Amino acid sequence: MNNIINISERLKCAASLVNKGARVADIGTDHAYLPIYLVQNGISNKVYACDVRKEPLRRAQLHIDEYGLSDKITTQLCDGLKGINKGDVDTVTICGMGGKLMKSILQAGIDKLGYNTQLVLSAQSELRDFRAYLLEAGIDIKSEHILLEDGKYYFIFDCVYNTQDEYYLNVTNNNEKKITAYTEEELRYGKYLLDNKSEVLYEYLNKELMSCNNIRDNLLNKEQSVSVKNRIKAIDEDIAVINKALGRWKEQ
Repeated sequence: MNNIINISERLKCAASLVNKGARVADIGTDHAYLPIYLVQNGISNKVYACDVRKEPLRRAQLHIDEYGLSDKITTQLCDGLKGINKGDVDTVTICGMGGKLMKSILQAGIDKLGYNTQLVLSAQSELRDFRAYLLEAGIDIKSEHILLEDGKYYFIFDCVYNTQDEYYLNVTNNNEKKITAYTEEELRYGKYLLDNKSEVLYEYLNKELMSCNNIRDNLLNKEQSVSVKNRIKAIDEDIAVINKALGRWKEQ
């Protein structure tokens, strides 16, 4: 069976960011949908489908065999990047995990990344802290994309490791200060998305604002204990950042 695989819009977006001709390691590959798509669409001729769990990797191998791509996709049982040698790949993809887990994977495998290794990353949570980690680690966010699929918003990052980005060279020469080059709203919602006035981000921000206002109204109806007052203060801070992001988006 050699028919064309159908994958989610989220994974199609990630695939569209992969540099054509790159050797790819797909971390947490699960069913190997992304590796199969990359090969079938001529984006990559060599993909390592990696997973820490035996059963998902077994399913991945079945799918790879089903599509007749075992000569171009190699399954690898490993924890994160630990099964990949430095220089084996040009691009690393990690999609569908929480930001905290993705951070730990990158931290543990940072020595496997070469100069200018591309990283296509889709974190599902802890986005503010994940963006901050990327900047701290010398992983520069070149572009960022947001899409709505099946009622859920997905953020997808196109990054490069240790690039000599001209913007940052003009600001600072150390990674710690890269974070200070980002405003709080940029860390939370993405500098690239705000600069490029993503319509989906605008919708997302308005939903976040409505949610925060609803939570605040509910808290105001409760007994004003210290914990409730502290929660209201935190919500007010969140609302202020969202409004800054909306203001930034609306700028001409």
